[in-house]
Amino acid sequence: MSEGSEEPKNDETEESDEPTIEEIVALLTNIPGVGPKTAEKLAAAGFDTLEKVVKADKEELAAAVAGLSVAKAEATIADAADLLEKVKSGAIDLSGRSKSKRKKAPEPEPDRHVLEPIAAIAKAEERKKLMTGYDEEKLAMGIPVGPKWLTKFEKARIIGARALQISMGAPVLIDMKTAPTGRFGFAEAELRAGVLPMTVRRTLPTGEYHDIPLSILLKNTRLD
Repeated sequence: MSEGSEEPKNDETEESDEPTIEEIVALLTNIPGVGPKTAEKLAAAGFDTLEKVVKADKEELAAAVAGLSVAKAEATIADAADLLEKVKSGAIDLSGRSKSKRKKAPEPEPDRHVLEPIAAIAKAEERKKLMTGYDEEKLAMGIPVGPKWLTKFEKARIIGARALQISMGAPVLIDMKTAPTGRFGFAEAELRAGVLPMTVRRTLPTGEYHDIPLSILLKNTRLD
């Protein structure tokens, strides 16, 4: 390298000391009653420091910032002057240029629950279904619904239905010589003799029904 040659210049530019718009807005929002939007309007109008706001004319400031009334501009100037005085006296420190942001508290993790296998759940539900010895006895007899005997309403319906069949010419299934007279007498005698080939339909509130042979119910029914 020759003696007269100059040293190469550094292409890297030095960082600017000028505050950014975010820092200016953060600074101006320290003035009571000045929010971020108003601070942006003040900065855009050239009032980007506390000193400029304090020295501004209230009419000029109101005209420069859209939505700012003269009364509000006067109050802003007074508040800025009070803030600037406190900064100069050391009562308030704004040397950070920007407001510190409060960190958002981490959200708690949701509770975790380990579900049992489906087989264990089904077994637990099965244990909750209580079945008495009476229910088991009825089920073994083939009576899943209702009592194991004929109710008085079922007896009345059977006798009425059988009497209608006899009145329409159905053959009598007992000895008519020893049976009571009349179709209702014949029907009741057939019921007592247990010769009626009928079923009793019992319906649940859900609409589900079960047909139970009359002969099974008669085993536990007193007809005398």
